[in-house]
Amino acid sequence: MNSKRIPRSFSAPAALACVAAFILFTTWFGIPLRAQAPAGPNRPAGVPEGFVITPFGYFHPSCVLHLAEGDKALTDESAIQHLNGLRENIAACDYPHYTSRGKIADARAASVRPPEDDGWIESASVATNSSYGKLVATWTVPPAPISNDGQIVYFFPGMEDDDDVVTIIQPVLGWNMDGTGGAAWSIASWNCCYSGNIWESTPVGVNSTDTIVGTIASTCGAGTLSCSEWNITTYDETSGKGTTLSNSPSDGQTFDWAQSGVLEVHHVAQCSDYPPSGKLTFYNVALEDNNFQLISNPGWSADFWAGDETPQCNFGVQTTATTATLFFGVPETLTVQVEGYASGPSVTSSPAGINAGSDGYFSANFTQGTVVTLTATHGSGDTFAGWGGACSGNQATCTVTMNAAKSVNATFF
Repeated sequence: MNSKRIPRSFSAPAALACVAAFILFTTWFGIPLRAQAPAGPNRPAGVPEGFVITPFGYFHPSCVLHLAEGDKALTDESAIQHLNGLRENIAACDYPHYTSRGKIADARAASVRPPEDDGWIESASVATNSSYGKLVATWTVPPAPISNDGQIVYFFPGMEDDDDVVTIIQPVLGWNMDGTGGAAWSIASWNCCYSGNIWESTPVGVNSTDTIVGTIASTCGAGTLSCSEWNITTYDETSGKGTTLSNSPSDGQTFDWAQSGVLEVHHVAQCSDYPPSGKLTFYNVALEDNNFQLISNPGWSADFWAGDETPQCNFGVQTTATTATLFFGVPETLTVQVEGYASGPSVTSSPAGINAGSDGYFSANFTQGTVVTLTATHGSGDTFAGWGGACSGNQATCTVTMNAAKSVNATFF
């Protein structure tokens, strides 16, 4: 992959402050408008008041269009064909949109004047000289972030045109994605944004540990280089609920750049704003060429976009032919000092890491925000006297939340 490639600004909102906890029930040209996260007072200079955050940048809310199930954006994106047969004409967005640092990116001229930066943090991707026909990836909804700074966190696979980026198609898992302000995960399928508008399928709420399958598939026959319509589905296998953009237009793009996994974040103030799992793996990744032949080893490569942004949170990418693991969050060190006889006192941890003997210092790193349970055991004839430091009391177990480096004493006699 070309290391100089720059992802689109529609993957680029950055600062988010307070998020309004409401849903708009009004309509624009017959299309329901749903509240997105408002830019808020901490938005970059230059972003107007009233703009909202999307997976693609700061947009005027009238340019964020939500399709109901069965609705279809026509190929030129000039109209919506509703399930009941009615046609709604859609005007091009009259407002520019903005990058993560407040740089204007006129959506009407995006294909010739791409923005300079965005909110992507890291990704795994591959490009081809022809085009792709299908991409499928599975991932598990991570735990809720430990901290809540009004941040938005996105995970998704996607497809773009490597040579002329005009749009991106993507099944998205998002934390606070719909701007309700609550601490919640949801999924939606997205397409952005040739005419300056953004198209979103109906969001579906999901829970931590749910299994998500994202599918991007050409509707054209085998061998088509630039298919005009694509189906984008985000499906929760655990709940049996999903959301789809059917026959979504490609805007004339040739999707020759595929991402098996992307991490994008906005208004992350501290590393504990990330999920405490410390990583997310996209697995069972299957990429097909435009003849719908499975590419057995696509050659996924790691990409890092965060540069010198703050905070830096132990980012990393590992790939195999069928997986992409994105790392985030800063590990914190837990040190346990054991004082006792050599006849068998010990301290172990869950999650694993600490396996202490007697009389000494023992340490392990845990992802920031991890709750670690320490268990003290002792040999025959010994007694556990109690905990000190970050733990207290004389019960056999104690818990430590790793929101900073911690030290614990365990005394035996």
